[in-house]
Amino acid sequence: MQKVQSYLYPNRIILLADLAGFTVENKVPYTRTVKIYQGIDNVIEFDIQNSDQKRIDLSTLSDIEVNVMDMSGNALPSSPYYPTPLNSATATNATVVATSGQATTTTITIPTANISGNFLTSCVITGTSIVGPVLVSGVSVDVDSATTTISVTFPKQTVAGASNLSISCILKGLASIIIPQEDINDLDKQYLKYSVTALDQLGNQILLYIDASFTGPGTMEIIGNALPKFRDDIIYDEFVGEINYMGNVINHSPAIPCKYYEANATEFMNFEVKMTNFIGTVYVEATEDMTIAVSSFLNAPQLQSFTCSTPTTTTISFNNVPVLNSVTGKNYNYMRISWLYPDVWQYGSQQNPLLYFGSVNSVTVIS
Repeated sequence: MQKVQSYLYPNRIILLADLAGFTVENKVPYTRTVKIYQGIDNVIEFDIQNSDQKRIDLSTLSDIEVNVMDMSGNALPSSPYYPTPLNSATATNATVVATSGQATTTTITIPTANISGNFLTSCVITGTSIVGPVLVSGVSVDVDSATTTISVTFPKQTVAGASNLSISCILKGLASIIIPQEDINDLDKQYLKYSVTALDQLGNQILLYIDASFTGPGTMEIIGNALPKFRDDIIYDEFVGEINYMGNVINHSPAIPCKYYEANATEFMNFEVKMTNFIGTVYVEATEDMTIAVSSFLNAPQLQSFTCSTPTTTTISFNNVPVLNSVTGKNYNYMRISWLYPDVWQYGSQQNPLLYFGSVNSVTVIS
């Protein structure tokens, strides 16, 4: 039996907000290339630290922005991205115990059933009516009363009692962004560049470094073969026409392949046809020829059709057109959309079909 191991861990980048007094022992020499994958929304975490490699309180920074650029320097469609601080827990119906002006600690009690996640020491508590942020110094749970008590450290100040609070426990220094799959799905495999900026407490814009050598930009690699690919819809809007011996105009889309180099063979084809003021017949025809020649669609069968005798502006669908006809045993390799205008001799030999019988604007192959 073969065993495959998988690992679930955050795609996390360490950033250095301040290199003042950076010591050799703590020095971060380099950062890794971040891998992001087409076909999914990529969650990237940032661990923002000071020169002692201790996570900083993100309330000391503002307007944190992550800029991601392609190899030509163009920003991705949703860039810049704005990191969201990571929460380890949230709670409702919390009560803050009042203290005097010299107290540096107090407690917050919460019904255990009202908690989502885990409150951890060294986290930062924020919430309604809490002057802070404040740091969690202890967490205890009373099973009998189903109450969780959080010890928090305030700056020296009078803490007013309050109840019915909604609070959050924010992990110091940790924040995340999401790079949506739509931003990278259409890009070729390449290396992207990213940088992170913020405003410090003085309002100065600063660059957050990715290593101790004052390196600003980092690298992301787009991986495109980790998930299955799906074909995009294909739109045809250029057609060829011919006039038969009766003087009637027949138009065709290009030959559309029914077979692709895919794990699952194509069983059906689906088409949408947009038309404006059209009079005539639109139909799907097919051929078993492996390569397209002038005679490939000669006497080709009409698999589905639509006819209108008055000017019609609409979008019609030909759905589930079989590639393999189980009745006749025919296995088609190409299809095309064709349309025939009415007999021009009924309207005079000089009539222009596009002027009098409207037009087909586009043919879309629905994947």
